[in-house]
Amino acid sequence: MGAKFILSLFLFSLLSFLSCHDAGAAKTGTITVKFGETTEDTFKKTHPTSVKVGFNKALKGNIYQEMPNLSEEVRKDIVPEDLEKVSVLFDENKDLVALQLKFNEDGFSVGRFALVKKYAVITEGKTIFGTKYIELYNEDVYIYLITPSYFSGSTLFFIRSDSKEKILRNAPKRILENKDELLEFMEDKCFTP
Repeated sequence: MGAKFILSLFLFSLLSFLSCHDAGAAKTGTITVKFGETTEDTFKKTHPTSVKVGFNKALKGNIYQEMPNLSEEVRKDIVPEDLEKVSVLFDENKDLVALQLKFNEDGFSVGRFALVKKYAVITEGKTIFGTKYIELYNEDVYIYLITPSYFSGSTLFFIRSDSKEKILRNAPKRILENKDELLEFMEDKCFTP
């Protein structure tokens, strides 16, 4: 893992952490996309390079994707160079439902360090298949940091608790009992049109 990536992720996390004096009362999300604040309309204005990629029938909202490091307008001093893709889902009321940041490299240790300072830890572990994960919670939003296996990138995934419940209501029991499958299932249900 490159030193520039670690410094970028640290700066990204530090700026997000410092923007709120009381970590317990921090708005959940990233510097520019926050649950309870960001609507579909404000997102489109602040992220003009994002592309609508489909409609989520289960959660009744639009899905957007952005490749921030391919844009000339991105602030390279804030966005980690390893950030591959950002996916965002809104509901029928244009409220933020889910947010996913995919990184090319394994940033689990650095990401975990920043997240546990800001959000309440529910559980963390490592599966027998090598997946490292941590589940956190803040202001009615679940947060997951996942690194699926060795030599792969990390994913930071946020989802509102009501949407998580709706997705898992009809999930097969075997998925609910397996962290690897559960996390993949939720991401798939959010970001597949």
